[in-house]
Amino acid sequence: MKTPNPAPRDAVEREGDLPSVSALRAFVMAAQFRSFSRAADELDITQSGISRAVRSIEDMAGTQLFERTGHGLVLTEPGSVYYDEITSILSELGAATLRLSTYAEAADQLTIATLPSLGGRWLAPRIGRFIAQNPAIEVSITAQIGHFDFEGSSIDAAIHYGNEVWAGCLSEMLMDEVLIPFCAPALLRGTVPQARLLLDLPLIQHLHRPTAWREWFREVGIEHPNPTRGMRFEQYQMGIEAAKTGLGAILMPPFMVSEEIQNGQLVALHNLPVASPWRYYLVYPKAKRSKPAVQKFRSWIRAEARRSLQQTAQMIG
Repeated sequence: MKTPNPAPRDAVEREGDLPSVSALRAFVMAAQFRSFSRAADELDITQSGISRAVRSIEDMAGTQLFERTGHGLVLTEPGSVYYDEITSILSELGAATLRLSTYAEAADQLTIATLPSLGGRWLAPRIGRFIAQNPAIEVSITAQIGHFDFEGSSIDAAIHYGNEVWAGCLSEMLMDEVLIPFCAPALLRGTVPQARLLLDLPLIQHLHRPTAWREWFREVGIEHPNPTRGMRFEQYQMGIEAAKTGLGAILMPPFMVSEEIQNGQLVALHNLPVASPWRYYLVYPKAKRSKPAVQKFRSWIRAEARRSLQQTAQMIG
């Protein structure tokens, strides 16, 4: 296909009933320098091109923009008003174009929000695999407690614990949560791990799940005299560390303590998982569902969740 000849450097085209951006820039430069020749030097076009650009606007508007004096160009009253308005418009246009030009870069950035313990104990040890598969994506992970606020934030997706209802977002279930009691091997006193030992062990409580132990004992059919008594921790991480040092038994999703199970720091006191009423979900705004980085992360984390459940099932089976 034949390539069209480039337009001459002093060409200014009109677009419908609006002056072209090049004509407006010519007018603004002429007004700032009070000279067609200096404006031409600044824009690297001919002086006659600047003159024709200004004249095209004057012809379109039916009014004169400049008066020519012995000291250079002087804006007329309508020209001065027009100059103020056009400089503001061109500034906004430039900012909008800059934002547009950074979209491709933003498409390769991914900000994930997650609960602190889940982020530290489950996501962080695994995210390296996602980065290795997607080296062009710049990943940021932020930890938050409670409902994640997508509005007005840079968060692309969140790993949410609770139910799937989230206004204006898409939710995809990643994992059920099942709970199993664990303790440090030293607390077994040489006996075979069994749930009845929990009647004699201190129970480590989760501050935001005060009834978890009571519900667990009810599900497995064990009567405990005081299942809500014991030291309380706000974050899983703190409770896990307490359990590792032998301060009591802790009720945990197995995938959160897979490393401690593997290295023998924690042992399960019961191998029948009790389902929690809540689940883990990947949540992201509908507006970001077509973002490539979000879709790649979505596919990866769903596969990672399946792998995690399979691994922990083998460890406690």
